[in-house]
Amino acid sequence: MFITQSLKNLLDKLIFACVLLMGIQLPNFAIQYQQSLDAHYQESHNQLQQYQDIADRFYLGDMDQLLAAHQNNAVTAIRAEAKIITGLIERSDYLQQQLNALQNKQLIERLWHLLNHLNFDIADEVLKNYSLSLPLNSEAIIIGLALAFACSVALQIMLATLLSLFRKKSHNSLFHRS
Repeated sequence: MFITQSLKNLLDKLIFACVLLMGIQLPNFAIQYQQSLDAHYQESHNQLQQYQDIADRFYLGDMDQLLAAHQNNAVTAIRAEAKIITGLIERSDYLQQQLNALQNKQLIERLWHLLNHLNFDIADEVLKNYSLSLPLNSEAIIIGLALAFACSVALQIMLATLLSLFRKKSHNSLFHRS
């Protein structure tokens, strides 16, 4: 019994420490995600700006007229380019909206937004290039401790429930043998 309790306590501490370290990484992940999002936005905006320059020169700055000219063109390749321009406009708008939702917000608001609106392609890119850090600022420590505490409580509840079910099963099988 003593060894089982010691192993359970050790496992609990190990899980607590791992979740704490992962939680401390969340603010850094949010920063790196936002930087990657900004880089994607800048790239799409720069590409879109080239089409805007054409619209400025030939269509008084009206991108809709440029798109209509591409869509109504007799050349199939130019009509296909209209889809590329439309996709670029949509992507640039999407990235701008995502950046606006993250900029100048408290950490908890940024994390909540990421939880609900995470772009998995960008998140995967961030994780592949992620650089671990151990930021010991108050936000990182609070997030880390909150997650570790919540995980520890959840683990304790799960273990207590499983142990209770196991004891009932053992008690019932002993009771039915007699």
